[in-house]
Amino acid sequence: MANENISGSIGFHGVWVDVLVPLQSDFSIDEGRLASHLRNLSAKGFENFLMFGHAGEGTSFSADEKLAAVTHVIEAGVEANNLLLGVNSSSYTDVAQFIRKACAKGVRRFLVSAPLYDQPYSHIGLFDYFDQLIKQANQSNWQLFIHQLGGKNQASDLPEVTLADLKKAHPQILVGIVDQDIHVNHTVELIRAFDTELAIASCHEPNLTILSPTNVCVSALANVMPNIIKHVIANDFVNNATKVPGMKVAKPDDRVTELMTILGNYPQVAALKLMLSQHYRMESWEHVRPPQSALTKEAKTALLAAFKTFNLQATE
Repeated sequence: MANENISGSIGFHGVWVDVLVPLQSDFSIDEGRLASHLRNLSAKGFENFLMFGHAGEGTSFSADEKLAAVTHVIEAGVEANNLLLGVNSSSYTDVAQFIRKACAKGVRRFLVSAPLYDQPYSHIGLFDYFDQLIKQANQSNWQLFIHQLGGKNQASDLPEVTLADLKKAHPQILVGIVDQDIHVNHTVELIRAFDTELAIASCHEPNLTILSPTNVCVSALANVMPNIIKHVIANDFVNNATKVPGMKVAKPDDRVTELMTILGNYPQVAALKLMLSQHYRMESWEHVRPPQSALTKEAKTALLAAFKTFNLQATE
């Protein structure tokens, strides 16, 4: 459904994993385990990563913490060109400075959301924020993706007129939109408005079956079942069904629906980290960074039982 020529020309295609970030007991980033997680995904054939996006608790970390973690994973062998780096601040000068520093390390793709304070903003205010950000970053050969948060934070989304004016003013810099909204119509409207100009990636995995075949997505579920997400965006269901012991054969889209049902109303980041802690057999993966909500004892017990029934397969 999305324009393959746009995504292909800017190198933004396939599954981009919205990377979960492991923490130490003091809630600092466990850079070693983060690099190990990325190596594990790379070994499965998934090498494109959104760092410090929604699943990566991006708003909870400082610029220095993010840059230190990025430096570590690049030194550990992750290609800087395979990273999309989340950054957010009400100060466009802070965002521009962060972009300059990350560009110096080889990072070229950045995901930026509108400021979250003093909403709602006018079209002029939002345009000026991003226009000044781009000018003060003062870098060539980098790509800006707008993070449309949707849902409860939709007041901070850039309206179509602002996106269009920014694309006109900075056609080589603004290249895409990552849509966090759970409503498929929100993504469809973006595709209808900008499909010939911007790459549009949805983050809500259940919507991918409606949007498929599509050539790009940003997925938190890909931390735990990347191959399933790959098959979903390729609209390749029948040939890649999963035979789960004790269960009937389940198509990739069925597995997505099943896992999303399990996650339900639990805090998604904490729930996925719990699932990953079982996969890696490392309890420390359960830590979430305040102010993210940790799971209650009752929620953890219920989720562990559900994960056991779900029976994630190594090939998924």
